[in-house]
Amino acid sequence: MSVVSGAAAGNRNTYKKGRAKILLYAERNQTMTSVLLVDDEPALLEITRTFLERSGEVKVQTSRSALEALGVLKSQTFDVIVADFEMPMMDGLVLLKILRAEGNDTPFIIFTGKGREHVVIEALNNGADFYLQKGGDPKSQFTELVHMIQQAVQRKNVEASLQTSEKIMTDIINFLPDATFAIDRTGKVISWNSAIEEMTGVKASEIVGKGDHEYSIPFYGIRRPTLIDLIFESSDEIKRKYYSLLKKEGNVLIAEIDAARPKGKEVILWAKATPLYDTKGTMIGAIESVRDITEFRRLDRAQRQEKEGKDKGTRQAEFSPGLFDKLFGKSTEAWYKRGVELYYRHGKFSEAIQFFDRILETEPNHVGALNGRGICLKELGRFEEAIQSFDKVIAANPHDEEVYYNKGEALEKIGKASGDLHMYETAIRCFDKVIEMNPYHVYAWNYRGVCLKEMGRYEEAKRCFDHAQLLIRRGDNKMKT
Repeated sequence: MSVVSGAAAGNRNTYKKGRAKILLYAERNQTMTSVLLVDDEPALLEITRTFLERSGEVKVQTSRSALEALGVLKSQTFDVIVADFEMPMMDGLVLLKILRAEGNDTPFIIFTGKGREHVVIEALNNGADFYLQKGGDPKSQFTELVHMIQQAVQRKNVEASLQTSEKIMTDIINFLPDATFAIDRTGKVISWNSAIEEMTGVKASEIVGKGDHEYSIPFYGIRRPTLIDLIFESSDEIKRKYYSLLKKEGNVLIAEIDAARPKGKEVILWAKATPLYDTKGTMIGAIESVRDITEFRRLDRAQRQEKEGKDKGTRQAEFSPGLFDKLFGKSTEAWYKRGVELYYRHGKFSEAIQFFDRILETEPNHVGALNGRGICLKELGRFEEAIQSFDKVIAANPHDEEVYYNKGEALEKIGKASGDLHMYETAIRCFDKVIEMNPYHVYAWNYRGVCLKEMGRYEEAKRCFDHAQLLIRRGDNKMKT
C-alpha cells in the first residue's frame, strides 16, 4: 500500500504533530456553529432561530429563561451563547457573570434595549464578546447578529490557534473586528491588525518588529507602559497612574483608559490583555484588544444628569396639577399605576420617575412610589439615588425581600464601578437578608456568589452558585409573589 493510500485510509497518526493540529483546526471550522439562544419571548425565539438556521451553517437551541439556560449548559456545550438582557427573575448580565465565574468562556452576545449604555459597558467588562441593541429594521438586526456570531466563533478559534503557531496567529489576528496587537516576551510587536491600523493611522509595516514601547506612541504620543505590559509585570504604580478602572480575572486584564489620543482624538478606550502560550504551555507573549466606548460613556453620563439638567419650568408646566387632574383625576393610585406601566411595560424609566415624584410630593412615605422610583433609578444607572429610595421602603416595610434584593443589586453595581469592596460586603448582607426571609430565592444566592467572586472569595462564591443550581434542579426555586 502506498503512503498516499495509507493516508487516505485514515492513518493520520503518521503525519507530523503540527500537520495534524492544522487539519483538526480546519475541520473544526467546517462544522456547523451551535448557538444557545436565550429569551423570554417565544415569538422572538422562533423568528430568530428560523433566520439563523436559514444558511444551514448554524444550529440553534432555545431557552425561555436564564435559569433554563444554566440547566442546559450543565450537560451541553455551544459555540456561542446569545442572550436577551431584560428577562424576568434573572437578566442576561447576571447569566454572563455566573458563567464567567464558573470558568465558562463560551463567546457571549447580549441583547440590550436603547438607553442601556451602562449595561453595554458592564457586559464588556464582565467578558461579553459583543452586544446588539434591539430596535430598527429586523432584517438588518438579524444580519448583524449572524455577523457577530461568525466573528465570535472566529475569535475563539483564533485564541485556540495562538497556542500552536505564531504564523497562524499573525495571519488570523488581522481579521479580528477589534483593534488588536500582540507582542513577544521582549516587547517587540509581532502582530498589528487592520482594525488597529484604522484606529491609530499606523500601518503594520511601520511597527511590526519594533520594541521599547513603540506601540504606546500612536495612543499616547510617548513611550510608556500599557495594559499589555502588566501581563509580564503587575505594577501597582502603573495601575494607579494610567488606569481609571482595572480588573483581573484569572490571567486576563480588563481596563478603561481616558488618556489615549489616537489620531489626536480624545477617546475613552476599553482594553483587554491576555498572555500567549506555546504548545508546551510557556508564555511567549501577550495580546491586547481595544474598543472605543466614548459614545457609550457619554450617553451613560447624560442619563445620569438627565433629571438634574431638565428645565424646571418646563417640567412644572408638563406635570401641572391641572394636567394631571385632567388626565387621571386626583387619584394617587392612577398616577402610581401609570408610573408602573411606563417602566414595566415600556421601559420609560425617566418618565415613570416623574409620576412617582408627583406622588411623593403629597405622600412622602408612599411605599409603592418609593420602590418604583428606586427600580427606575437603578435601571438608569443612578445607583446611589436608588439605594436612598430602597432604604426608605425598608424603613417602612422591613419584611419585603425584593427591596433588599434590589438594594443589593445596586450596591454590587457601585462596587463594580468603584472597586470598593465595602460595597460588596454591604450587598452580601442584603442578599443574606433575602435568603433569611426566603431560602429558595435562587437569584439572591446567585448574586451573593457574584459579589463573593468579585472579592476574591472564590470557594464561597462557588458554594453559592452550586446551591442555586441545586435549588433549580430540585425545582425549589420558589419566589414570593
